[in-house]
Amino acid sequence: MDYDKKVCSFTGYRTKKLNACMAAGAADIDDVRNAVKTEMGRMLRDGFGTFQCGMAIGSDLMFAEIALELKRGHPSLRFVAVIPCLEHDRGWNENDRLRCREITEKADEIVMVSDSRYFDGCMAKRNRYLAETCDELLAVYDGQRGGTMQTVKFAEKKGVKVTVIDPSKGVKVAP
Repeated sequence: MDYDKKVCSFTGYRTKKLNACMAAGAADIDDVRNAVKTEMGRMLRDGFGTFQCGMAIGSDLMFAEIALELKRGHPSLRFVAVIPCLEHDRGWNENDRLRCREITEKADEIVMVSDSRYFDGCMAKRNRYLAETCDELLAVYDGQRGGTMQTVKFAEKKGVKVTVIDPSKGVKVAP
């Protein structure tokens, strides 16, 4: 298939918040992963050619792995790793750092939103970039405050379509 230039950005919870959200909704990581993969499949059928995410622990890395998996069957797809700042993985455990680096090495493009080290506001800058450069935002989100909510609000303000996968409601997908 010849994909067009439509871009999907992804936002979602980090591991701890994702686990709490899934427990509240009696969903598990496989449920969330399958819902994300199903929505990404729909986007492929709709002609999306680029998938991008902010490379945080948890939902983001899961999304990135699914994008790379889909890319094996659809080589013209592009995966973009959007990194908020230098050393964004500082403080992560070694396994998560290694996983992130392996995924990043497979990206078709790396966008470094800030070329400085972590600073207050660098994650918001990354979130704004994700919302402003996409045609649809896919979110693992149940309404909790934080960076995911911020990204969803940025996208809504821009008029971007937002599709929500809510693990607290048994992985309900809502456009």
